[in-house]
Amino acid sequence: MKKIICIGREYGSGGREIGEKLAAVLNVPYYDKLLIKKAALESGLSEEYIARTEESPVKNFQFLSGNLYADMAVMNNTFYLESQITYNAEKSVIEKIGAEGSGVIVGRCTSNILPKEKRLSVFIYADKTDKINRVSERNNISEKEAVSRIRRVDRMRRQFFDFYSETPWGQPDSYDIMLSSSHFGIDGCVDILLNSIRQTEAAGNE
Repeated sequence: MKKIICIGREYGSGGREIGEKLAAVLNVPYYDKLLIKKAALESGLSEEYIARTEESPVKNFQFLSGNLYADMAVMNNTFYLESQITYNAEKSVIEKIGAEGSGVIVGRCTSNILPKEKRLSVFIYADKTDKINRVSERNNISEKEAVSRIRRVDRMRRQFFDFYSETPWGQPDSYDIMLSSSHFGIDGCVDILLNSIRQTEAAGNE
């Protein structure tokens, strides 16, 4: 496999687990927390800093002060928000990973960073009940707390993705493949992606 598999996901959909299993079967690197470490090492930022600020929402109004000259200075990159600094650090690492070869990367707006010919963009979603159960069990919290956490995390992911991407988060225009983990199951999603990758490679060798 000569492409990077980029996995976007709803919180609680099992996207991370699908990414890990897919990478294991393909025998390629899996980048999640590992990506944080690489970005920290190469940028000089701490792992704690990157973990705290990554995929944080960046809104247009955060750049504006109402002072014309101050706003122009900001837009000319006189300073960055924490989330922008982290995005730049991870973007640099993602570009290097894409140039080096294969792997699976979860999140980080990777589909917007790598050129289309170098990646396969996937989005994993799930039924509300399945997401609530998964988040509740995984984090040992109540269903009410799980609902609140899902809304908050997905809102942050949507704002982050929509800021950096020209297409919307969670919509078909942004992805090559969209899969329901509720319908296909975790392993079923992995199998579908494997078949898709193999068919693409076979077509490319013809």
